[in-house]
Amino acid sequence: MIKKLAVVVFLLGAAVLMSAYAFAEDAASSTDTSEPSVTEVAPAKDAAMSTDEEAIPAEEGVGEGVVTGEITALDAAAGSITVKGADGAEKVFNVVDGETILWKGIEDIKLADIKKGDKAEVGYYTNDTGKLVASWVDVIIPEQPASAGAPATTTAPVMPAEE
Repeated sequence: MIKKLAVVVFLLGAAVLMSAYAFAEDAASSTDTSEPSVTEVAPAKDAAMSTDEEAIPAEEGVGEGVVTGEITALDAAAGSITVKGADGAEKVFNVVDGETILWKGIEDIKLADIKKGDKAEVGYYTNDTGKLVASWVDVIIPEQPASAGAPATTTAPVMPAEE
C-alpha cells in the first residue's frame, strides 16, 4: 500500500512539474498585442533630423553642452566669460565662484588667470532663469612643436666589450 501511494505521489508531482514547464514555455512564446512591451516601442524621430541635431537642444541656450572656441571677452568682476564657437556664435557664460571648475592642462587656475584670446572648452548648463552657467572651463594649452624646447638627443658612444 505504501509503495502504491509513493508511486501515485511521484506521478502527480511529475505531472505538476511538466504542466508548469509547459505553461511557462507557452507564456514566453505568446504575443499579447494589447500591451506593447518596452522593447517594441521606439521613440518617434523626424526624418529630417540628423544625429548632431539630436544632441543639441531645440532652442538656443536650453539644456547643457560643450563649446570649444576663443575667449573674446572676460569680466572677472561680474564673473562672466564669452566664447566664440566654431560656428561663429558668441555665448556668454556665468562663472560661479566655488562651483565652476577652472583649469589649464592639469593645473587649477583662477578666473583672473584666463586671458582674452585664449582657446578654451566650456561645459555648461542652463539655469532656471535661462542663463548659461559654466560647469567647467578648460583653457587649452597650445601644442609645442616636437623640436622646440626639446633637448637634442645624443647617443653615447658604444664601447667594445672587454674579453
